[in-house]
Amino acid sequence: MQESSDGQVLVLHDSDLMKVGGNATRVWDGDAAQLRSVDIGSFKSPQFSAERVPTLAEALDACKGRCKVVVELKSYGHNQRLEERVVEIVEAAGMQDDCVFMSLDHAMMDRLKTLRPNWRVGILVAKAVGDLTDLKADFLAVEARTATRRFIRRAHRAGQEVFIWTVNDPAWMFVGLSRGVDGLITDKPDVARAVIEARAQMTDTERFLVAQLIRYGASPSALEPEDAVRP
Repeated sequence: MQESSDGQVLVLHDSDLMKVGGNATRVWDGDAAQLRSVDIGSFKSPQFSAERVPTLAEALDACKGRCKVVVELKSYGHNQRLEERVVEIVEAAGMQDDCVFMSLDHAMMDRLKTLRPNWRVGILVAKAVGDLTDLKADFLAVEARTATRRFIRRAHRAGQEVFIWTVNDPAWMFVGLSRGVDGLITDKPDVARAVIEARAQMTDTERFLVAQLIRYGASPSALEPEDAVRP
């Protein structure tokens, strides 16, 4: 989530639309109408030429009753009232029980937790610095290599869940689940669901054997590059 210059909360990852629309306008420098006039679908295929940057309200409306939502807040140093506006929009949509929230910005997450103490708020971690379990977060979203069994056990003892990113290879999905992670951040949810369902049907012995086989065959190159999720 980011704010346009006129305070609209938009759903987009990068600080501009160069990758998806060839437009270099910074999000915080453009108003919502300007940003939402950019074609962000044709880079993928001409059939998506009508696609535009959605607002948070539109995204929540599309998801309501169909799935839960992870809401990531971004600031790039240009935060106006993003935390307050996200709270207002989520509550107006009646989705507060169907969302969790995270950010790389610790101060932003502290502010959101202050506004709504009962909401599930987590920290997105691009690089491990110190003991992450010291952070007052409900969950930690970490790069897959960081999530060792020891790290996960320590987080669980601190009452924190662990999500790993970005795992698109089924072998790494299985490894993460075997280590005890609570969630997978992936571009391939259909594959993740299939892995979760297949693993659920295995005995503990089968899970252990498969995990050991994968351990010696899963290459780190199967993980997405850090730049895929870093700001």
